[in-house]
Parts: sequence; structure tokens; C-alpha cells
Amino acid sequence: MNTLQIEESLQKLIGNNIEYSRAGGAAGSILLINTDNNNSIWVWCYWEILHSGEMIATADDDTTANVGKIAIAAKQLEGRRIKRIELTPHSYDLHLYIADEYELILNCESQPAEENYPLNNWELSIKDLKIHYCVTCNFTVIQKKL
Repeated sequence: MNTLQIEESLQKLIGNNIEYSRAGGAAGSILLINTDNNNSIWVWCYWEILHSGEMIATADDDTTANVGKIAIAAKQLEGRRIKRIELTPHSYDLHLYIADEYELILNCESQPAEENYPLNNWELSIKDLKIHYCVTCNFTVIQKKL
């Protein structure tokens, strides 16, 4: 799979409003974002949320449900529009620029040598294209039809 396909699909997120953004509690640092167009991003890798250039939470912060640092920061993305997206070729790091000076940065991680089961960094589902992408910890992309 070439990087161009996932880049083109990511562009479908531009202009979408984030309807739902959650992390914390039993999900730990796993971040789920759903948009008003029924598109979604699941994040298992290391992530950071910034506001006006200041770090407000990372995947390593307090995961307490509802009141933990990551739960509060994730919820702040709701109701905001995705303005721009950048994808780093080969490593698939992802940077979302969101309205009101918010940013979401995903830093992909490699597969731990001791882990026998393949792990994922993040997944993207674009409903109108009926396509799903999974970025693995081996820096490969698995593409499936929905």
C-alpha cells in the first residue's frame, strides 16, 4: 500500500467536526475520536494534545475516568473542526490541527521485540469511502473495505 492512499483518505477529515473524543478510565490511554461525518480514529500509540502551543495532556498522563488529565483534554476536542492534517511518510506519525489552536499529535511506535502478537499504532475509518486503515507497529498499513 502506498502512503498516497491513506493521505488522500485523511484529507476527508478536514472540515469534519469532532463529535466525540474520549480517553481514560478502563480504556487507559486509548483515544477514540468520532466526527460528525461518522469517520473515526482509534489511537493506541503515544499521543499529545496541545492548546495554543502548550502541552495539556499526553498518553502517559493520569488515566482516571472523567477527571484524569487525559480524559479532560480529550473531551476538549469535542465540537471543534479539523482544519489541517499532516502525515509523516514511512513512520505514519500523524498531526491534526484543530480549531481554536488545538493540536493532536500521534507518534507511532515500533513493535516491541518481546511482543509476539502484532500491535497497532492507530486506525482510521472513512465511512463514505467504505475504507478502514490500520497502521501497525511494524510501520505498515493494512487497508480493508468496510
